[in-house]
Amino acid sequence: MQIILRAINMSLSWTEEIARYAFLWFILFGACYATRLSALNRVTMQFTKFPRWVKDVSLFVSDLIWLCFCFIMAWYGYRAVMDLVEFPYHTPALDWDLSRVYLVFPLSFLLMAIRIIQVNVIKYVLKKEIEDPDTEAVRESQKSLVAEEEEGGNQ
Repeated sequence: MQIILRAINMSLSWTEEIARYAFLWFILFGACYATRLSALNRVTMQFTKFPRWVKDVSLFVSDLIWLCFCFIMAWYGYRAVMDLVEFPYHTPALDWDLSRVYLVFPLSFLLMAIRIIQVNVIKYVLKKEIEDPDTEAVRESQKSLVAEEEEGGNQ
């Protein structure tokens, strides 16, 4: 939209700003959702040669570190929001109170911490395996490919 409007010598200053803030909110809340699905990238190849308990302990310890990181980020995000409440600042184009825009930091990191706890309760207390969504998608596409090959072979 901005490109087209610039071509005809018109420009909307607020579109870039709203896109930037929406991008930030979508990324952080998307990370919360991915945390619940256990779909965030992790390097686990090094655990293939070790017993299962080594992998479980290592992943649990890394989740504890991640949980601490989330709480620290939520705390500092909260402090930043409180600073912006005390000393208000408004966005240049939209004239939004920046403290409301920055609420995404404490909210998303707290939600991510809750999701980390939830996933670990599911894995270690309820003893349920959380399946990676990518693995499920690969299985579905393999089924559809097999079905297409069978239909092609029958004709």
